[in-house]
Amino acid sequence: MYSFSLITLEDLQQIEYPSKFPGTQTSWIADWYHTFKKHNDNHFGLDKKAYIVTAYEGNKLVAIVPLMRLTRTYFKYFKLQFLEFLGQQWSGMGHDIIVIRELEAGFVEELFYWIKRNISYHFLFLKYLPSSSRLKSKFRFYRYAGAPFVQTSSFSDYERFRLKVYSRKFREDLRRTYRRIKRDGFKMEVEQHEIDEYSLAAIRNISASKTTDGKSDLYENKLKEDFHLKIYRQNPSKVVFIKFNGEAVAYGTLIDINGQRIGVDSAFDRKFRKYGVGIHCIDQVIRDGFEGNVQKLSFGLGMDTYKFQFTNCIEEFFMCYDFKIRLKSLLVLPYFHYRIKKMNQDVSLVMERNKQQVITDAENNKTSNDKFNFVESVEI
Repeated sequence: MYSFSLITLEDLQQIEYPSKFPGTQTSWIADWYHTFKKHNDNHFGLDKKAYIVTAYEGNKLVAIVPLMRLTRTYFKYFKLQFLEFLGQQWSGMGHDIIVIRELEAGFVEELFYWIKRNISYHFLFLKYLPSSSRLKSKFRFYRYAGAPFVQTSSFSDYERFRLKVYSRKFREDLRRTYRRIKRDGFKMEVEQHEIDEYSLAAIRNISASKTTDGKSDLYENKLKEDFHLKIYRQNPSKVVFIKFNGEAVAYGTLIDINGQRIGVDSAFDRKFRKYGVGIHCIDQVIRDGFEGNVQKLSFGLGMDTYKFQFTNCIEEFFMCYDFKIRLKSLLVLPYFHYRIKKMNQDVSLVMERNKQQVITDAENNKTSNDKFNFVESVEI
């Protein structure tokens, strides 16, 4: 039998525990909550309240579950309360029960029996779960997201990786655009900097160029920028720039956590699109990972097509949901069930399409037949 109780964020910051994902670190959780607590919209939610659940076996702490209750409005006037992982609403990089000591098979049932009795909500949405999560023993898992990555430890060096993973067409794109860069009189340089006010000025300038493609500029939102700056301060971080004749034209920001390097943000100046500055920047980030003996280099959550030019691995993440038997829950349950099933189908199609593309590239490349290493979960 386990006993459960609620603690404050301040109490959580006094506990030392191993963190499997960046988003389950004490500093990450506290920074996220204090940054976005009063940011009210239908994505982040309204009336946010942290519920940090601790589990004990006797007098020993065995698990922590950082949750947050929030409210969203549907159909203009229909307000629902959701219970979710704290931080999954934006910039989540993986969430799960924080396991401190070995748990028995019945732990999840006891945990959610206690949660239902002690926390009021309509729906439970838990996202960015690895397939190895203990929650799978109780809930049905739906495909939700993917994080392409390079397992650098699987290759002797960058050249071996490049020849085995990059398609012949992509290698030619890199060579062709580099020839164009030199032909048009640009000297391409690669520079690394700490993320400070000097580098931030260049980052903001390049990121603003995204809006010409209809994408959002992270640095237009003061709260999101502030949270990213906290991430960079809390973890070893740096930015890699591609420069043309001394002018920064592309960047990638990186943090190191638990022996893994994670790409947090990247962009290129759209004025230099024809020179492939974006792909040259990511290629340089990968080269640097090999030179720095990084074991794993993740491109972060998101299945953007360009990421799959650089890797043959993707880590899958899932979601699960539950509900309380309340009138509002039952009224909208068919709507949410349809949306979740549709999302699972859409994500599965993207996964399969990229898997097939990498297999095709491998055949054209005439390399090994097992070029694509599709994994459901890789521990971070």
